[in-house]
Amino acid sequence: MDTREKNSLLPPHLSDAQLVAFCDGELSRAQLDSARAHMESCWSCRSRMREMQGNIDNFLQARAMLSTGESAFSELRVEQFRQRLSRHAAAADLVNPPLSGRLAGWGFHFGASLSSVFQHRKAVLALAVAVCLVAVMFTDMLNTRVSADMVLAHAEDYETKHRPASGFVTRTSIRVERIARSDQTARQLGTITLLRDSATPSIYVSAESISGMKEGATGTSTGQISPALLDAVFSDSAGDAALVKYLTAQQWFPDLSVSAFRRLADWRGNTPLSAQRDHGVFRLHCPFAADHISGIVEAQLRVDSGEYAPSGLSIFTSGADGGHEYRFTRTAFAAELRTPEIAKMFLSAESARFSIASARSLPGVGQPVPLSYANSRASESEVSIALALHQVDVCLGEEVYIFPMSDSSLLVQGLVDTPARRQSIRQALKAVAGSLRIEVYVPRELKDGSELFRPPYQLASGVRAAGSSTAVLADLSGASVPLHEILYQHFYKQGASPEDTDKQVALFSDEVVTLARQTFLHAWALKRLDLEFRVERTGGLSASALEQIEHMRADHKRWISTIASREGEMLAPIAGPDVMASVAQVAGAQDSDTLLRLAQEQNDLVRSLFTSSASQAPGNANSLSRLISVLKYMGS
Repeated sequence: MDTREKNSLLPPHLSDAQLVAFCDGELSRAQLDSARAHMESCWSCRSRMREMQGNIDNFLQARAMLSTGESAFSELRVEQFRQRLSRHAAAADLVNPPLSGRLAGWGFHFGASLSSVFQHRKAVLALAVAVCLVAVMFTDMLNTRVSADMVLAHAEDYETKHRPASGFVTRTSIRVERIARSDQTARQLGTITLLRDSATPSIYVSAESISGMKEGATGTSTGQISPALLDAVFSDSAGDAALVKYLTAQQWFPDLSVSAFRRLADWRGNTPLSAQRDHGVFRLHCPFAADHISGIVEAQLRVDSGEYAPSGLSIFTSGADGGHEYRFTRTAFAAELRTPEIAKMFLSAESARFSIASARSLPGVGQPVPLSYANSRASESEVSIALALHQVDVCLGEEVYIFPMSDSSLLVQGLVDTPARRQSIRQALKAVAGSLRIEVYVPRELKDGSELFRPPYQLASGVRAAGSSTAVLADLSGASVPLHEILYQHFYKQGASPEDTDKQVALFSDEVVTLARQTFLHAWALKRLDLEFRVERTGGLSASALEQIEHMRADHKRWISTIASREGEMLAPIAGPDVMASVAQVAGAQDSDTLLRLAQEQNDLVRSLFTSSASQAPGNANSLSRLISVLKYMGS
C-alpha cells in the first residue's frame, strides 16, 4: 500500500476523544505533535475544541451555582455519593437472583433471565460512570483547564511588582508578525518599543515597520498615541482593513498588558473567556461574536505559567483567504537607569497631549539614545561587530566604539584619520547581520556644534584611554636623547661617519618607541574587551559568541607577549651583561588590569629613554633595567 492510500484511510479531523485527550495531555509525544500540527491548520477542530471547553465551563458554572456553601470536597458530598453507591448495589442484588434459582428456572424463564442480565449491565455502566465522575471531581492531575480570571489576576500582580523602581525605567520590546492561517506562513511587520517612567505617568512608544517607517510619541496612556503608531505597525500589511480601522477608532495599542487584553475582551460580546495550560504557558481564549464588525474571530493572551508574565498576544481574523493571525510577542523586558537623555523623552501630563504630527518636531522624541555598558546586555550582533572591527585593527588606538541603543539597535560611531580608513571599516561591517547604523567621521566632517557620544564605559581609576594613533618618533639629532651615548657607542663602526651612526641610533630608537606603543595599544584593547564583555553583560550569549570573545582576548595577549619579547631582545645588547644579570625572571597574573599597568609603564620608560628630553635624566641604567624587567614579565 503506498503512502497516499495510507493517508486516505486517516480521518480528516480529530475525534471528540482525541480532542479531550489533547486538552488533558494524555496523548503520547508523537500523537501530541501530530494533533498539535493538525489543530494549527484546522479551524474546524479548533472550533469544536472551544465548543467542548465552553460546555465544560457552563457545566462547572451551573454546578457552582447549585452547590452549597461547603467545598466540593466536603463530607456531605462524600456521604451522598456513598448512599448512591449503596442504592446501586441493592438494585444489582434485586435484578440478580442466586445462581441455583436462575438454573432452576432457566428453561422456563429464559426471557426474564436475559432481561436481568441487561439490567445488571446497566448497573455496572452506572457504577463506571460514577467512578469517572469521582475521578474528575476529586483529582486535577490530568486537567489542563484553569480559571481565566485567576490567570488575569496573577498577571496583574506581576505587572504591579514589575513597575519601574525609583530612578529607573522599564523597556519592553515587541515583535509584530502576520501569519496566514491557511498555511501558517509568517511575515514580520515590524517592532514596538515601550518605555514606562518611574517619575511620571508618561509612556514613550515607538514603532518601526519592516520597510523602515517610524513613528514615536509620548503620552500618559497608549490611547493618546495609538493612531499613528498603528499605521506604522500595519503599514506593510495587506488586507484586514476593517481590523486596522476598528483598532484605530478604539485607540487600542498592543502593549501586552492585562488592561489591553481586557479592552479586547470588552468588545467580544457575550462569549465567555476560557484558559488552558499548555507546556509552561497559559493561553487565555477570548472568542468574538460571529460577524463582529472588526473582523476579529478570537483574541488570545499568552501568560508564562511560572511567573505569570504576559509574553504574547494574538488577534485572529476571518476572511475569504482563511484569515490571519496578528501575533505580538515580547522579545525583551528590562529595567534601566533613568538617564538625563531618557528623561527628556518623557513629558508632563499636560504637555504630553500633543498630536502625532507635532511630536515629530519635538527634540529627542522618537530618537534612540545610546546606553552605557552598565545598563545594557551584550548581543550576538555586538560580538560579530566587535570581531569584524578587531580583524581590521580598529581596536588599536582608534576612537571607534559600539553603542547599544535604546531601540535595541547598535551604532558604530567614531573618528578616523582618512576616508580610506572609514571605507575599510564599512567594508568590514557589511557582512554583519542585525540592525546596525554606522557613523564614522573624518575630522573635517565634524561641524561646529557637533559632538560624538562619550564612550559607553566608565574608566577605572588610574587608567587612561589610548590617544591618537600617531607615533612619537625619536629626535634625529640625538642631542637630548638620554641613551644617545650608549646607543652611539653600540652602533659605531670603524670608518663610519658620525651622521651614519646617528641615523642608525635614530632608526633603532624609532623602532623601540613604535613597539612600545603597539604593546600599550594591545593592552588597552584587551582592557576595552573586558569592559565591553564583562560577565554581567554576557549572560545570555551563546557558546560560539563567548568563544569569539575569548579568541579576541587571546589574540591581544599573544601580540603583547610577542612584541614585548622582540623589544627585550633588541635592548639586551644595549643594556650589557651587568644590567641583564641584575634583571630577575618574573612571572605572574596576566589579567588585563596588570598588563595595562605594565604596558603603560614600559611605554613611559621607553619615551623617557629614547625620545628627546629637556635634560639628561639621571639613573638611566636603573630605568633600562626596570624596562627590561617589565618586558620580560609581559613576554612570559
